[in-house]
Amino acid sequence: MNKGKTSPSPCRIRAVVPNRVDLAGGTLDIYPLYLLVPGSMTVNAAIGVRSIVEIVPGRGPARLRSENYSLRVEARDTHGFSTEGKLGLIASALRFFPPVKGVELRFRNEAPLGSGIGASSSLLVAVMLAMYACLGQRRGWEETARAAMEIEAEHLRCLTGRQDHVAALRGGIQGIRFLPGRIDSERIGAGSEPGRKLAAHGFLASTGKAHHSADVNWRMIRGAIEGNEEILRRFRGIASVARETWHAVRAGDAVEAGRAVAREWGIRKTLAAGVSSPKVDRLLASRGFRMRVGGAKLCGAGGGGMVFGLLRSPGERKRVEAILAADGFTVFPFRLSGGPRVTAEAAGSRRGTEL
Repeated sequence: MNKGKTSPSPCRIRAVVPNRVDLAGGTLDIYPLYLLVPGSMTVNAAIGVRSIVEIVPGRGPARLRSENYSLRVEARDTHGFSTEGKLGLIASALRFFPPVKGVELRFRNEAPLGSGIGASSSLLVAVMLAMYACLGQRRGWEETARAAMEIEAEHLRCLTGRQDHVAALRGGIQGIRFLPGRIDSERIGAGSEPGRKLAAHGFLASTGKAHHSADVNWRMIRGAIEGNEEILRRFRGIASVARETWHAVRAGDAVEAGRAVAREWGIRKTLAAGVSSPKVDRLLASRGFRMRVGGAKLCGAGGGGMVFGLLRSPGERKRVEAILAADGFTVFPFRLSGGPRVTAEAAGSRRGTEL
């Protein structure tokens, strides 16, 4: 547990954190896989689908209020909440900090449950950023990303990666290399020319089905740990394509980036049963879709979640969105995010101060 100031700020704290889409190299961010696959890299982009946490000062006990689950619970302080059930990850994150009374945490995800775009990880990061602000503390993004990954792994009792937390903390487009003892993360700003190109070509749609990636990811990783040469060969292929994806994105070549996304998905869906689904396979194989889309994939393994892709031309957006809607997908607006925002608003003030 961190030591530090236990008196909460009298200000109302608001943390708004982006979710992410992974273009290539997902799963390679999970320890120890990136140590087993030379040149491992993950490419992702922070998007305008958000996770939001507010800390409202008050009196008496601590309270949690989830807008997504319409739940409200209270405890003697922020260490008193159960780490089981729907609010368990939030409770686990709060135990990383000193106990605090007299606050209410309100939170919500804009993404649907099981979206595969890192919403739970982003919500965890938002809680941590809000609590740091509430307690007058600051931490670097690398330290926060590592702590968030370990809190999540402890809570879920399974292996987790760090790409979600890095995207949530840094925004923009990330090319992340996981090296022994450190992360080498190169960032492209959302408002840069490559960022505008990616945003113009990108699209996002929900399958309507929650993804369940834990078992699928474990089957992939277990094969690699046990030295299954075929699994390792495929992961080496994914790492190679991830590097190609990064070069294309950095050059502002959305068409080539789309081809790389397609190549990565072609390898990924062969890693284990259940990575894709018949609904997604039919969409990606349909002639009208393929004519207009350079590459597309599921975000997160497990057969559900969100489909992300890159259009061959921005002018095809309306037609592709119509195809998605006709096939039962729910289209989300696609835009890139510059990163998290944490603001503090004094009691009685209408103007917040960005931290």
